[in-house]
Amino acid sequence: MAELRGTVEVLTRDASDLIWNTYRGYTSELFDHTELEHFVRMNVVVVLGCLERSDNPSSSELAHARELGELRARQGVPLESVIQAFRSTERVVLLHVQRSQTEPAETARTERALSCFDALTNSMIDSYRDASSALDAIRSRAEEELTTALTRGLSVEQSDIDRWADVLNIESDRACVCAVLDLADTADPLADQRFRRRAVTALEASVPGTVISRAGDGFVVLFLRTDDGRPPSSLEAVLNDLVKARDCTGAYVGDVVASLRSGHDSYRHAIKVREVARRSGEAHRVWHHREALLDVLLCSDPAARREFVHDRIGALSNRPQLLDTLDALAECNLSQARAATRLFVHVNTVALRAKRIHELTGRNPLVFADLLELHLAARHRLDDAS
Repeated sequence: MAELRGTVEVLTRDASDLIWNTYRGYTSELFDHTELEHFVRMNVVVVLGCLERSDNPSSSELAHARELGELRARQGVPLESVIQAFRSTERVVLLHVQRSQTEPAETARTERALSCFDALTNSMIDSYRDASSALDAIRSRAEEELTTALTRGLSVEQSDIDRWADVLNIESDRACVCAVLDLADTADPLADQRFRRRAVTALEASVPGTVISRAGDGFVVLFLRTDDGRPPSSLEAVLNDLVKARDCTGAYVGDVVASLRSGHDSYRHAIKVREVARRSGEAHRVWHHREALLDVLLCSDPAARREFVHDRIGALSNRPQLLDTLDALAECNLSQARAATRLFVHVNTVALRAKRIHELTGRNPLVFADLLELHLAARHRLDDAS
């Protein structure tokens, strides 16, 4: 078998060329080509050694495969890619073994080589899975600790933020934004976690960076990176798709904050707009903190809110048709014709109702500034009544 040993470098080169830039994760972004060659060479040497002595690999000869499994798991290379890399090396070696056979029908060396590669691959897989499970546990703990700190507004050191961010592969000094997704009531205790995974997968396919999340109390909290001081342009479309699902009733987006450490502020914004949305009765839509600032301000001072509602629309409290007309005019951008269609009445009826609203409240619902105040008060009339 001396002739086989003399071809180690050739086989290493041929196998490495088949693998590099072919399988996902086997690129210079994760590790150097020389590292690939090292482990390919180790596999070739072990297999050729087993063929020379007609024996199976020892535990010590499998040690590098176990080392490689843990290393590739830490590097984030998919297990399927690592297995394909082993199979590519196996193919190169087997072709050489078959070409070097003295008897055309001889199969013992081929079977021995296959057995060696099976042992190497299985050792790598076991090590990869063990390391991957350990890493998942570490990441889950870091994600839970970080999102707990952000949602509860706990005072933490920047060093802790950086440590969590390093484990989760996120940049702690980049601007970020928080989104909260309300979930439908369900008897399935795993439903929240399933939806959380689906939301994270959808977002990570569309927005930059890693998304960290937390599920509990009937909603999912998401923190994601932003690059230009505002939520990613693709965020709206992804959230709209998620809200259309039957297990999500609304999405609420906070304002962008300067860094991950300020994430609690964005979370607080999202929770405040969530409270506004729940009071409004409007479900299955995406709400942004900035678009609901007036509502948020009103909700922050219940006494002022009640006074505002009573002053603006107190005279309409027992006139549901006039309140409905207010809503229709606001939804239809002051168009009386469109409002009439929405209300299933004649356009003249809308005009008469608008006049009556003006008489009762002193504000003209056909004037934008007046309609804005009337509509805002109407949105909070249920709070006032309660």
